[in-house]
Amino acid sequence: MTPGDYIQFHEGNKMGIRSPEGDIIIPAIYDFVAYPSDGLFTVTEGDYTAYFDEAGNQVLPFSNKYESYGNFTEGKARVLFQGKWGFINKAGWEVITPQFHYTDDFSEGRAIVRNEKDQHGAIDEYGRLVIDYRFPVLTNFENGYAKFGDLKTWGLIDKAGNIVVPQQYISIGRVYRNTVTVQVQDGELYREGELTIGGGVTWNNNLDYLNELNQRKKQFIAASEQLVQEMYAAGCPCEYQRFRHFIEWKNPVGFIDQELLFSVFQKRLQVIGTDLYRCDHCGTHYKQQWSQYSAFLWVLNVIVSGAANLINKGTEVPATIPVALGFYGYGVEKYNDKYEESDIETVMNYLRS
Repeated sequence: MTPGDYIQFHEGNKMGIRSPEGDIIIPAIYDFVAYPSDGLFTVTEGDYTAYFDEAGNQVLPFSNKYESYGNFTEGKARVLFQGKWGFINKAGWEVITPQFHYTDDFSEGRAIVRNEKDQHGAIDEYGRLVIDYRFPVLTNFENGYAKFGDLKTWGLIDKAGNIVVPQQYISIGRVYRNTVTVQVQDGELYREGELTIGGGVTWNNNLDYLNELNQRKKQFIAASEQLVQEMYAAGCPCEYQRFRHFIEWKNPVGFIDQELLFSVFQKRLQVIGTDLYRCDHCGTHYKQQWSQYSAFLWVLNVIVSGAANLINKGTEVPATIPVALGFYGYGVEKYNDKYEESDIETVMNYLRS
């Protein structure tokens, strides 16, 4: 079975583990039971930690010798003693003396370590520093290579610490059969290609859609700036029913047109509180909130939160509304019958109507 096949369950505030068939492997009498790693469950109860095998047998007894215990990988688990990290083996013996400011789990015979200056290197299975502390960021080894960089650009090193791909890519994927997907940024343009380690890059057009979208975003922002300026010259945008409706968004789906238009409009508003804005012309209040709907999905929600002294202008909101950039997230198909794909000029003309 894979670690994800097991089921964590609770009884009160205690945790245990069941098999996929529902059989109890570890009863729910402990504070926490991690999914198995390297064949062992890490079990904590108060300040004590023990390790159980996948049959539910206790392999290492509960102990508080160390301040923190990690999961086993490649036969070793991280332990913290007096502020320093080392490793124990599955017999409970200390095989690498706690001496490191920080260390990650072992992967492919290497464990990433960090010193007090936040520089990263790597140790081997004996605790020897085989890659010196010289990288601001260094990931675990996978398929023989680790990514290094500064969170802006990335390269690859091998297990001896040799740089095999220079630090010049904004993204590097997983190495597979000596090739890896890389991305670069050239001015405002992005490119993607397949890099052969020790060779060159074969570029593709996979990011053309992103470059086109970014260009259209710039055009949409410029058109929005002109629209807002025109509306304030004649009063304010708040007076237009279609504009208010377009700006106000209370849904778990990202609306790119709305986000960009509000970002432009927001610059003309007065800040009166945390995420709260006021139009100086008519007194309308707007409240924004970035709501998180998943680990990777944040959506801008905006509501009209205060009364206004305005005169309604423009035409009422129709059944179908034009959009130039569209939506993102989950369930965007729900808006297919309410919004229709159009161009930027049509959207701006709709909003000023």
